[in-house]
Amino acid sequence: MKTKHFLFAIMLAAIPFLFLTQSCDKAKDATKFDVSMDLPDHYFVLDSNIVKSSASIKEETMLTQQAISINIDSVFSANGLSSASLSNAGFTHITVLMDNPLPGANFDFMSGMRVVLSETADSEETQIAVAENIPAGSTEVTFTLDNSAIQSFIDNHNFYLRLYGQMGPLPWPMLPLILQSGIEFTVNPL
Repeated sequence: MKTKHFLFAIMLAAIPFLFLTQSCDKAKDATKFDVSMDLPDHYFVLDSNIVKSSASIKEETMLTQQAISINIDSVFSANGLSSASLSNAGFTHITVLMDNPLPGANFDFMSGMRVVLSETADSEETQIAVAENIPAGSTEVTFTLDNSAIQSFIDNHNFYLRLYGQMGPLPWPMLPLILQSGIEFTVNPL
């Protein structure tokens, strides 16, 4: 009889420990949080005297390059963290649009565009977005994203984003454009 009471007492004592260990895991998960931020707009101009184009709309040209620096320390500081790891990184959007387009201006001279990332100005590139079959008359192009290889770039906090285009001759002497993008990631406090 004493053995039954003893086993019953042990089981009662163990129940709070089960809840405490589960709640610690839940508390740790609860401290994770998602961050979404727009990167600075990148203004650039296509100049018909400089941009390499040809009669063939299949030739690809680098249109612009943007150095990106993500201030992770400010995210950590704003949330009272000294260190954390990042996960689930990706772009939320990438768009190229005309800045105050001239009447009749559009992307009809462009057959496709793609966006790549690289760690340095001259290192290997990783394609992250494409825009194919740009609709006729478009003054804005939204890219289809591939976030499968983004994490290492966000972990690095600094990288280069390049925009390439397949284009024929530029129909205007100058074409001002804006590259807009945004990223997201999960912060996991250590």
